[in-house]
Amino acid sequence: MNRKLYKSRENKTISGVCGGLAEYFDIDVTIVRLIWVAFCLMGGSGILAYFIAALVIPEAPYSNRQNDSWHDNPSNGNEDNR
Repeated sequence: MNRKLYKSRENKTISGVCGGLAEYFDIDVTIVRLIWVAFCLMGGSGILAYFIAALVIPEAPYSNRQNDSWHDNPSNGNEDNR
């Protein structure tokens, strides 16, 4: 199992750190956000950790799914392509 930690592109509120952690650990993003808020309320260490994580964790690479790219449709929105 070769998993890597990335910031999420789908579950993104500020920079995708909580979404990336939730995807990595396969848990709900709301749970990660609530834990992060608890750390922020206990002395503010969560705020500093969030900004460090936002700088250190790389952005998730773009997926190669067919539906994601606009150039997969040769008509480019023109349904009357003959």
